[in-house]
Amino acid sequence: MSEADVLPARPAPALFDRAPAFLRSEPAVLAAMLVTLGVYYMVPNVAAKALGGLLFFALTLYRPNLHLAMVPLAAPLFYRQQALLGDRLFFPLAEVVILTGIAAWVIRDGWGLLRTRNLPNLKEWLRHPAVWLAFALAVIGVLALFVVPGGEDRRVALREFRWTVVEPVLFFALMLRWLRTERDAWRIVGAWLIAAALVGREGVEQFLFGETWRMEGVGRVSSVYPSATAFGIYLGRPLALGIVLAFFLPGKWLAWRMGSALLSVVIGLGVLFSFARGAWIGVFVALVVVALLTRHRWLMGAIGAAILAGVAALPFINVTRITSAFDFSTEDNTGVARARIWSAALRIIADHPITGIGQDQFLRQDPSYGVPQTRFFLTSHPHNWILDFWLRLGAPGLLWMVAALAYFFHQAWQLWKAHKGTALGALALGLIAAMIDFVVHGLMDMAYFTMDNALSFWLMLGLVVILKRGLSDQAAYP
Repeated sequence: MSEADVLPARPAPALFDRAPAFLRSEPAVLAAMLVTLGVYYMVPNVAAKALGGLLFFALTLYRPNLHLAMVPLAAPLFYRQQALLGDRLFFPLAEVVILTGIAAWVIRDGWGLLRTRNLPNLKEWLRHPAVWLAFALAVIGVLALFVVPGGEDRRVALREFRWTVVEPVLFFALMLRWLRTERDAWRIVGAWLIAAALVGREGVEQFLFGETWRMEGVGRVSSVYPSATAFGIYLGRPLALGIVLAFFLPGKWLAWRMGSALLSVVIGLGVLFSFARGAWIGVFVALVVVALLTRHRWLMGAIGAAILAGVAALPFINVTRITSAFDFSTEDNTGVARARIWSAALRIIADHPITGIGQDQFLRQDPSYGVPQTRFFLTSHPHNWILDFWLRLGAPGLLWMVAALAYFFHQAWQLWKAHKGTALGALALGLIAAMIDFVVHGLMDMAYFTMDNALSFWLMLGLVVILKRGLSDQAAYP
């Protein structure tokens, strides 16, 4: 009898033997990041906040590529800032996440530089036009600060510069540094759709339980946002993306197709109950353009059915929020109100055609320009991205945005043509749809200059740059 015959069989590894591998896995690290970030954000005790923040930093240092998924999850909470040190300091959660990522990046690459004495390969970064676009926006933003006279106006401009220029550009840099695999790209896409669905669900709950504010005969929901319009602006872009993914992902991506469809239903209900007509128009135009580009029969059929149903129902609709869009006899009509705002903005631009007036200064202009303040909120922006960039960042800022959009659509179009029929092709097409919503809705409302909107813009641009650069199947993160 051999030794093998008398020795007992080796027992299967116990559960606790597999625990270390599980704790290092992607789901476990992501869950731990969510928990520690939640402790930081939601627990009022300063010591608990510090502990949550430190643990989140440690996890970011360990897996910086996973940390990036927290940015789109935190972005909708821009208007729900938590106080630090009593009520003296307020920081948006997305700002904390981004700065944590930058600190971890400095430590990781700084330590690597000390060990190897090898300087980073800057040529890889500098050859990307999008990097130069990011650098140009930072320079234009700094120059725009000198347009603002000083005092409280300068502090307001600096705050917006921090939230809409510096930190979104840093987020873009983090994406270029850490998103290397296809899994990395899809993770951040999924985080964006889930974040939109979560705030959309909150809006649906508000509608069902009557927690709305009345306007023109309807109850509008705002979720975690200060207004239904801001809520609709945020949701439009991920809704366009989610619908396109549901239609165009290949068959073997069934789980993603179903997930995108279900999340789009929740996001779409949020957009619907916001009664933000600009969001409706932006998503509709985005889907029409995609349908015309692809000649997709099912999407064209769905759009055609929606148009026929809308036209047939229009004579029977007696909702002021909808019918008022066609009534130009009152100053509360959206078109009339927008025309007055645009006229005032053009008068300001005529006096400051090159430099603009600086960031977040529209509300502070001389009343003689005739900026209307007749609706529910003070008019703090010109409700048009062309006028907004021109006013805040001057003519260089407007030229920058035109160049950035041209670059985005050119790169995304090439990506879609190169990967048509694949998952990456569907993602490129979805990003095109999301950016079309940005452009179209932004012609009649805010487009960029809040932190959540700025981050969504750089998320779209960053994904296109990363997809164009190429992704590997596996990547180490030294």
